[in-house]
Amino acid sequence: MTDEGEADGSDEREDDPTRDAPTPDGTDVDVAARGELPRPPGTDDEWPVHEAVTEYETPFFEAGYDRVERPDGTHGDYYWVDPVDGVTVVALTGEEVVLVEEYRPRQRRTFLTVPGGAVDEGEDVCAAGRRELREETGYEADAVEYVRSYYPDGWVRHRRHVVVATDISAGPQELDETEFIAVRTLPVEEAVGAVLDSGAGWGLGPLLVAREAGYL
Repeated sequence: MTDEGEADGSDEREDDPTRDAPTPDGTDVDVAARGELPRPPGTDDEWPVHEAVTEYETPFFEAGYDRVERPDGTHGDYYWVDPVDGVTVVALTGEEVVLVEEYRPRQRRTFLTVPGGAVDEGEDVCAAGRRELREETGYEADAVEYVRSYYPDGWVRHRRHVVVATDISAGPQELDETEFIAVRTLPVEEAVGAVLDSGAGWGLGPLLVAREAGYL
């Protein structure tokens, strides 16, 4: 099978969060949060898009394809899925990380991962992270810091924003009626391995990002 389904990740949204302070690793927050991720040296310009087609729409995502001209002049259809952006929260209680254990019907198994969810339209990334942490785990964070954004999948156009929450205090969960989430805490040195062992790749990325930035 060819890679015709791979999205190029070039889309932008007008309602992206903008801020002035740099991240701990020196990345400009405004640039990172808007998805304008730095390109490696020698990266070519974008390939021309001759047609953009949305074939499927739901309340949660759109799906379709772009008809793209490759550098050799040939054309191909590159399929994509475009949900809203998401935020993931690396929440620290001193020497432990707050994790959530949840059954995922799509994969038909239970995973251990970090709290997170969709960023509402016009919502600040850090505010979204604080809200998702409170709703899914009951923990209230006094401090939430933006770390980095990245594209988690080649087919999916949305970005995943990573925030770190500290100075947190326990409280009651605020789950939706369709959510069944158990809260777990693990020592920092065990959390990455536990999430990896559960198979939750979407939870592993934020932990690695936080570790690279010096939080773990």
